[in-house]
Amino acid sequence: MLSSSGRLRNMRMDAVHGSTPLDPSGLPDPGRPRFCGRCANPMGEVNLADRPRPVCPSCGWTYYAKNAVGAAATVVRAGCLLLVQRAHAPYQGDWMLPAGFVEYGEDGADTVVRELAEECSLVVKVTGSPLIYFGRDDPRNPSYLLVYPAVLSEPSAMPVAGDDAMACGWFPPEEIPANIAFEGQRRAIADWRVRQTT
Repeated sequence: MLSSSGRLRNMRMDAVHGSTPLDPSGLPDPGRPRFCGRCANPMGEVNLADRPRPVCPSCGWTYYAKNAVGAAATVVRAGCLLLVQRAHAPYQGDWMLPAGFVEYGEDGADTVVRELAEECSLVVKVTGSPLIYFGRDDPRNPSYLLVYPAVLSEPSAMPVAGDDAMACGWFPPEEIPANIAFEGQRRAIADWRVRQTT
């Protein structure tokens, strides 16, 4: 039996998926092709490596589903973590680290700088290597989340919500909101909280 949070997650995923094809794992795969990306012929399915995969019967091109990659930042001031409140579905109204999908050919650190400017009107500098988290509860795609430490270029700068954020704010470890969007984000923030007490 699903817990209430599991049922809510499934309802959110159903609301966003609609007719999105599912991978044999049961996860959504919006990129699963019906036609070949090379020769445009209809795709068939062949069992390869323990699962059915779209394969072009004409040219042999095989489609392999890929996890999305996002990048987020932990920006801290006076012991408080910067979070943004989501303005759009999925998880509209929930809080998270400033983050976004890594564009094709973009370095994750550059994604963080871009997202902080778009969502918070802040200029930041990435100060280290990322921690990596994985999540399956984003109804758009399973994804890896690269979480980089970053600092404000101007320490007194104030965040101003924009783009995908309806609000932003600074939260001490004991006042992190309960409604955190996405599995990878929840784990990253929980790990940050633990590091503050050790």
